[in-house]
Amino acid sequence: MRLTGYLYLSYSSLALVQYAELDFQGFVKKYNKVYKSPEEYQAAMDAFAQSVKEIEEVRRNGAVEHEVGINEHSDIPQEQFNKVMTCMSQAANRRLEIGNNEGSGQSDVPNGTNVGDLPTDVDWEAAGALGPVRDQVAMLRSCGCCYAISSVAVMESRFKIQSGISKVVPFSVQQIVDCSTMNNGCGGGRSEYVYDYARKQGMVKASSYPYVAKDGTCKTTLVTNPQKQCIKAGDIAHVYLTRPANELFMMYAVAQGPVGVTLHAGAPALRKYKSGIITAKACGDGNINHQVTIVGYGTSTTGIPYWKIMNSWGKSWGMKGFAYIERTGAAIPRGACGILTNQSQYPNFGSSIKSSPCIKP
Repeated sequence: MRLTGYLYLSYSSLALVQYAELDFQGFVKKYNKVYKSPEEYQAAMDAFAQSVKEIEEVRRNGAVEHEVGINEHSDIPQEQFNKVMTCMSQAANRRLEIGNNEGSGQSDVPNGTNVGDLPTDVDWEAAGALGPVRDQVAMLRSCGCCYAISSVAVMESRFKIQSGISKVVPFSVQQIVDCSTMNNGCGGGRSEYVYDYARKQGMVKASSYPYVAKDGTCKTTLVTNPQKQCIKAGDIAHVYLTRPANELFMMYAVAQGPVGVTLHAGAPALRKYKSGIITAKACGDGNINHQVTIVGYGTSTTGIPYWKIMNSWGKSWGMKGFAYIERTGAAIPRGACGILTNQSQYPNFGSSIKSSPCIKP
């Protein structure tokens, strides 16, 4: 049922109310939104109005290096957004010593490495080494699986880089949601459990096991079929670690390929981001509750160092799914939005991937 006739808003500013009402109708049409009841419609419109208010507040503050605006998810109430559009599960808040093979669970940064030894800028999107921008929302459902989307993005990209194939082969996010039992499916999870699962079990293509944005039963016969596995058991030779609050280690890792990172996603600066660079001041501080993928770094024409990230909120967010976040150096070791607060993991493949059925001669 499509509902478009409710125009009540609770804000005192008449101009804001009128703007939000008119803009919400356009929003519903633009994104083909469907609401199941008048109550759901009202909640969506109230959330949209709150989004408009937050955007106006950010713009009034001025002196920001980024633009904010409406995106496809601007009708999701904040509490629901935190539940379904982020992914850091408390139940999965455990640590895992990844792998038994030499090098796993350690850093691969050579002793004596400094920033001057690294490329001044890296962009894996421009290099054609990224899979698709994904959206946690699908089929009118949302799944708190940002950890799976980010980890899969890292694996498929590094598989492409290390194997030398011409195009990225997208791997299955739904396989991780359904089959990586150390994680909590749509209830959140952690990269280390994803990589541990993939190291032991392997990964199939997204086209073989499509994303449906809900928990399901693992398709065991499919994921254990050697002819369907792009990655088979043992293809991940090592899982390396970055150090928390260490920009050098992260730059070294990103120079080799994308890396999944956790951050604070509660600030309007990030949730409503459209373009530019999100600074530490704009993002503020908050709980680490989301995972994205760092796909590059560099310095803007105005001299601001940045990380380039790929999110899991679809192409209507940011710059077709991408954003720039300030790279703060030693001044703020945790990084803007807390992007360097936690240790990150990234896989390294062995030569056995050369025999993968997903690599065409």
